[in-house]
Amino acid sequence: MTDFEHTRVIDADPRVVFDVASSIASLDSWTPEGVEVEPEGDGTLHAWVDSGSEVRDETGYVDADRDRMRLRWGGDDTGYEGWLQIEPHGGAGSRAALATLHVGFAGPAPETLGGERSADVDSRIEQALDRLASLVQDRTEPTP
Repeated sequence: MTDFEHTRVIDADPRVVFDVASSIASLDSWTPEGVEVEPEGDGTLHAWVDSGSEVRDETGYVDADRDRMRLRWGGDDTGYEGWLQIEPHGGAGSRAALATLHVGFAGPAPETLGGERSADVDSRIEQALDRLASLVQDRTEPTP
């Protein structure tokens, strides 16, 4: 399996970050460009992933563990899986969250071979974390 992982500190209460990230209604709002997701029922997710010259149309699972603040997803038969872990960040009294986004590919997927496809995965993870941070900020900013 080839794994990719990035972290981001988000200036918000960790529980709020997890609630925004794991809300089925907002999942598609923080996925990176070229990835669209849509819930298909309890624990099932449909995804369209633009991977260069093709769009993969896949069904998979999504699971939110609220106690551990961990969101997991993956393809049913694709060799793809990912997770988002939210943890408190900083000392006592800090309201910041550390978001860790991890994706892994098994088998002969082009993403496992390095080069441009691997760089694209890294870029998409960073973009997803950027979008999540913006989404949380938009939802937690006081209204004037």
